[in-house]
Amino acid sequence: MSKIPFKVSARTARLIGRENVATSKGAVIELVKNGYDADSRYGIIYINNINSVFHELLSVEQYNNLLHAGIDNSLLENVYIKKDDVFIVKKSADSYISTLIQRQKELAELYIIDCGEGMTRLIIENHWMTIGTDNKSNNYITHYGRVKAGAKGIGRFALDKLGNKCEMFTFFDSNVHNHVNEDVTVKGYRWNVNWSDFERTGTTIDNINADLEELTSTYLETIESFNIPSSIKKLLIEYNATHGTILKITELRDIWDEDTVTQLYDDLGVLVPYSEVQDYSIILTTSLTPEKYGEVKSAFCDDYDYKLVAHAKSDQKVKITIYRNEYSVESIPQSFFRRPNQQKEIYSRETFLRGFWTVERTFSELVPGYKDNDILHVFENIGAFDFTFYFMKRTATKKDEMRFFYKHCSYNLRSEWLDKFGGIKLFRDKFRVRPYGERNNSAFDWLGLGARKQKSPAGVAKSNGGYKVEVENVAGSICISRLNNISFEDKSSREGLQENQSFSIFKLLIQGIISIFEEDRSTIARELAADDLDRNGDAQNQVLAEQLARKIMEKHRISYESEEDKQNPHYHSMALLAALNERKTQEIEQLREEQKMLRALASSGLMLASFSHDLSKLNNSMGYRYDIIKSLFLTKLPETVFQDCEDRKNPYLLLDTAKQTDEKMQNWPQVQDRSAIGCQVQTLIIYT
Repeated sequence: MSKIPFKVSARTARLIGRENVATSKGAVIELVKNGYDADSRYGIIYINNINSVFHELLSVEQYNNLLHAGIDNSLLENVYIKKDDVFIVKKSADSYISTLIQRQKELAELYIIDCGEGMTRLIIENHWMTIGTDNKSNNYITHYGRVKAGAKGIGRFALDKLGNKCEMFTFFDSNVHNHVNEDVTVKGYRWNVNWSDFERTGTTIDNINADLEELTSTYLETIESFNIPSSIKKLLIEYNATHGTILKITELRDIWDEDTVTQLYDDLGVLVPYSEVQDYSIILTTSLTPEKYGEVKSAFCDDYDYKLVAHAKSDQKVKITIYRNEYSVESIPQSFFRRPNQQKEIYSRETFLRGFWTVERTFSELVPGYKDNDILHVFENIGAFDFTFYFMKRTATKKDEMRFFYKHCSYNLRSEWLDKFGGIKLFRDKFRVRPYGERNNSAFDWLGLGARKQKSPAGVAKSNGGYKVEVENVAGSICISRLNNISFEDKSSREGLQENQSFSIFKLLIQGIISIFEEDRSTIARELAADDLDRNGDAQNQVLAEQLARKIMEKHRISYESEEDKQNPHYHSMALLAALNERKTQEIEQLREEQKMLRALASSGLMLASFSHDLSKLNNSMGYRYDIIKSLFLTKLPETVFQDCEDRKNPYLLLDTAKQTDEKMQNWPQVQDRSAIGCQVQTLIIYT
């Protein structure tokens, strides 16, 4: 019996690269992780897309840039027409636009740069060029102590997902790599591949070659030769980078417009856990919008209602700490803390003021019903992990804010944060495992919180419990490690973990931890609602009765009684009571309006009485003052002196006119006295 070897078609590279990696964003993230595995301090992504995005309106400068970039003038003239100082798309350009878009897409360049340990010729030949190499599986700790994020040995084929051509420039760190066989003049290597070579019909992969060229230039000299921003060059010079890897991808397969780049930037923002202190900075910049992006900042949450921190140890015990930040504790009445169900220490006022409490649970307690030996063996395989969970409600009614004593917060800002960073994400060795918790993806609710809510849609204050949290209101991170969680294995697509028994039980375990928070929040809400009912029950019952009466009368008016209503012997009695209540309500409203009017009149009377009293004091001085003035004038100046003067120049006539005005003023307080007495009588009646 003879033995025959397997042959691998060159198309395999396409199957495990372009067709295996779901999105271009995922491909970029896979390659960024390579920089982390190489002990790099930075992962730099630069997209030269200034000429690669189609615009319906171009400035003269943009038009000339496309010409200089190699776009045929005839093609541009078939698409655009000049109007004033700009170029706009012609109405007849539809058949040419797709051609222009394709040509512009080919102008884009994508650079992924790190300053890690680089690769020697031996590493390139034995590991980089080996499909599915086990190098990272066996040597999973880096030279400086990081746990490597990669393991499958196929991440480099993500390059095929991004573009048709790739050049790699790598410069090795002589302090890390033993390069005794290297020429001392060689500083690094240029590796080049054309992915279209793998699509040749009938070709096996051993007949496909990449080009490898020795480099005598240094890392920074090579960086200087690239068309990349000076800010990136300056950063690497300041870091004194002497080694690392530069990937240059051309003939890109996707259009990297502003929306796509923004999505990539957002995904990179949740590439690492929320609170993780990073020793690996990711920087993203583009030539189209050079000022928009920059260093990627990981999400940080400090405006939460509840925070849960769980640390699971290898002995299957979980220490869980619940942080409460939802309530204005100073406003909660003492009657709440005296309730029978609030006598546990975790519900004391002191614990509320401290803001957190801690409990320890075993895996078996968190996943009840799974106690057979097989499940216990699965618990052993799960291993240690850390879980941080945030709950943030997006809105609350004024009524709920009052009865639950919620703290004031900006719900709009919360919603924006949750829309961007919401969902529970899974991280392994400080790097996110996609697509868990990813927006607009079926794996956003990978823990099944939405299904739990549908089965038990109870509100938080429901008397018999059953509250389950809404997936739209949560965020969090679960951190595992390839060292501690060996039963969690990657899918070959790099899109998630294999759905084995350990992973299924792990998800139930996370749900069990979340249920600790749910029980705490629902218990507090139930007791706050009950305490509010005890304190304000009569007023609340009156409001409910009024609402019920209005509902019954509305049905009665429009003859909308259902058959069930008509068959109910008590319905007509209820309708009569509702009608009587409505009449009484109307009478009460009329009396209230009359009371308001009488109060207004009483206030006016008091005001008039006050004015009248003040004016009466002036009455005596107004009585004869002009007669006295006139008599004094007559002793020195007889009236006959002014008999030929105009009236307006005769002082005696002016004094007579002023006297008449005083007489009128004297009569007015007497009228007001009588009015004020009447208003005062009305006031006395009202208040007695």
